[in-house]
Amino acid sequence: MKVNKITSLLLVLGFLVGSSAFAVSQDTEDRLLEQALVSAAVTKEQKVAVATYLKAIAQQKTERAEELRALAKRSTGGKFLASNAQSEKFLKQARALEAEAQRTQDFLSNL
Repeated sequence: MKVNKITSLLLVLGFLVGSSAFAVSQDTEDRLLEQALVSAAVTKEQKVAVATYLKAIAQQKTERAEELRALAKRSTGGKFLASNAQSEKFLKQARALEAEAQRTQDFLSNL
């Protein structure tokens, strides 16, 4: 009985360690996908299509950041600390999206 528990515990730990070793952050995954798209584009039409796509993605991120900033300014009518924490969360997300949009724009300028 103890052998089964130890074996199952080792299997679970091994699975957790192995699965987290190959985890990639969303930002890294997006960057790798952008690089793959750019490197796969050979013809001028493909390059224009990739550039248009990346511009649209950057625009969407900028618009979403503006929406989050507007949400952060809006009062929810709740407790001050909870409302303030929610506003800070929205602002943090907006800053992250703006940074991603800027990175995409920089990537586009280097094409």
